[in-house]
Amino acid sequence: MLPEQSLGPIVLFAGLAIIYLWALSKRLRGPNPTFIGSRNKAEDLAGVSYENIDLLKSIPTESTQVGYAVVGGSGFLGTYIVRLLLLRGERYIRVLDLHPPSTKIASHPAVSFVKTDITSLQSVLEGLTQPFTATGRPPKVIYHTAATIRFWERLSYCWNASYKINVSGTANVLAAAKELPLAIFIYTSTADTVIPKPNFFRLRWNRKSNISDFDKPLPPSQFSDSCYSRSKLVAEQLVTHGDGERNLRTGIIRPGYTIIGPNDRLLTSTLIMPRVPVWDKRWSSTSVCVWDVAAAHLLMEDALTRDMKDVRGQAFLITGKDAPWSLEDVREGVKFFVNRPIILDDIPPLPIYLLAHLVEGFLYVRYHSLFCVYWLFGSQPTLVPSWMGQIVYLQPATFEYWSDIVIDDSRARKVLGYYPQWGTAQCIRYTVDEVQSGKAGTSHGLQLKS
Repeated sequence: MLPEQSLGPIVLFAGLAIIYLWALSKRLRGPNPTFIGSRNKAEDLAGVSYENIDLLKSIPTESTQVGYAVVGGSGFLGTYIVRLLLLRGERYIRVLDLHPPSTKIASHPAVSFVKTDITSLQSVLEGLTQPFTATGRPPKVIYHTAATIRFWERLSYCWNASYKINVSGTANVLAAAKELPLAIFIYTSTADTVIPKPNFFRLRWNRKSNISDFDKPLPPSQFSDSCYSRSKLVAEQLVTHGDGERNLRTGIIRPGYTIIGPNDRLLTSTLIMPRVPVWDKRWSSTSVCVWDVAAAHLLMEDALTRDMKDVRGQAFLITGKDAPWSLEDVREGVKFFVNRPIILDDIPPLPIYLLAHLVEGFLYVRYHSLFCVYWLFGSQPTLVPSWMGQIVYLQPATFEYWSDIVIDDSRARKVLGYYPQWGTAQCIRYTVDEVQSGKAGTSHGLQLKS
């Protein structure tokens, strides 16, 4: 037996550990005690409709008849930009992507597809600089939406997976755009580049919830640890510095905090996954419908076409028109509109957060243990074993979204004329209808990409 005098420090340490874990659990559950969100009720959802939304109302409605290139045009946001251009009557649209767009889009006479690997400058040059057959001219407007969204990674050995697409790929698209006469380049970034990371282990709440274009740049200590967010910030700097080079005009859209709509990460995964693990329900943020994000891109195109000096080389935050919704209310909204049961499994956040560090540690040890063996054969191990599946998402960087965030897009509204049309409930209902009808397919943002 231990002598009584040696038990004191052990009991004290155990007591402090229990108190700390209790405080950490409370911190992880949220929300910030200074944050005031809104709640929706079933009776408010019953009358929700999106039928009266005119998608052309919030953009310049006259067709420009110039050539468009949508890099990443087969992806989530890129698809909606193409659809909005088609609704406006544009006749020369080229999709540059590794994968062809949906059959409905690919079969449209105004749309052509060029298989493009943005990590290869030659591939991008071939896709961007070739002229349209009907006009004999190359694209004038480039929407660069392509990205790899590896939000779960933060360690240095994972960096290149994000860098080669989000940074090198953007550099290649910019270089190719400079070969075009008087081109316009709109880059899709993310609000993550200006949102301070949460500091869970120190039990500190974020100092502010409202994020705007008027905020000072984040100091390195507050910036996101995620490889995705950091790579997007580096790419933003390339786009900003590229403005004016060889008459190129550039601009950046930062959607936030979450883009929602058919095939998104939040709503569609809730509709399609057999069971939805929930450990984040108290956190609230503003969301923006993918149609509104597409409209913001077209508004920036218009501003750059008019050579607005306060837009060129600038980044603009945008969000939806509604106040913040908690993730619990968002999922309850999905349950309200869907015609089948949705199974939500409540899971305490503390064990999940601690487990995430173990998963990250395992992957780190695995990679570096295998590296020397693979090096002998002139190759490298994969970052993740194939058997791991969606468990790979269970890493600390994933949980940086556990914050209460309100995006202030007043600058975009004043300068670009951005006015979001979709409320959160409307977008939820639209997503449910599109997924249930089969129009949206079964893809969603939490699916692992091969």
